[in-house]
Amino acid sequence: MKRLVIFISIIILLYSVYYDLSTGTLEMITPKQSVTAASETVAEVDSTPEKQEDTQIPYKVMEVKPGDTVLSMVEDLTDGTLPVTIEQVISDFETLNKKRSPHEIQIGQRYKIPLYK
Repeated sequence: MKRLVIFISIIILLYSVYYDLSTGTLEMITPKQSVTAASETVAEVDSTPEKQEDTQIPYKVMEVKPGDTVLSMVEDLTDGTLPVTIEQVISDFETLNKKRSPHEIQIGQRYKIPLYK
């Protein structure tokens, strides 16, 4: 009897892992088609001069894809290395995005990502 309970428990565990990896348990905010279209859109430069004069921080407007963080987007723009501290990246992001926290970014939304050389 003990072996049967263990066997059934293992089957349920394996099925739940399979279901989570194949289908997922979180609801998507946007349809899968728009997420793939969003992932093809890498970045756009905001060319409005008055916006860049306000902050004096160079930036690119980028759309957040699944799995993106502010640090990963900055690293993508700087070829994988951060030339400044993480605190500076967070501060610049909050300055550019009207005090929006980097922890609150949402998939599919556009944010100003600071550029560093």
